[in-house]
Amino acid sequence: MSSNKSIKTEVAMLLLNKGWTQEKLVKEMGARLNKNYSSSNLGNKLRLETIPYREIKLIADILGYDIEFVDRDKK
Repeated sequence: MSSNKSIKTEVAMLLLNKGWTQEKLVKEMGARLNKNYSSSNLGNKLRLETIPYREIKLIADILGYDIEFVDRDKK
């Protein structure tokens, strides 16, 4: 994920690339965690950039992405 884009924009782009809606993502997150999630709750976390890393990892997994840390000195 690019550091100059907001996490909200990054997740929106991932959803768009996969043809998913935020509502569909929220339903899948709730099902996997056996917890109630709302689209507004997720939207607020993304907008305020307060979303926990564990939820970012879950979103990546649901959408079929891997998160990778790349050593910039080795590029």
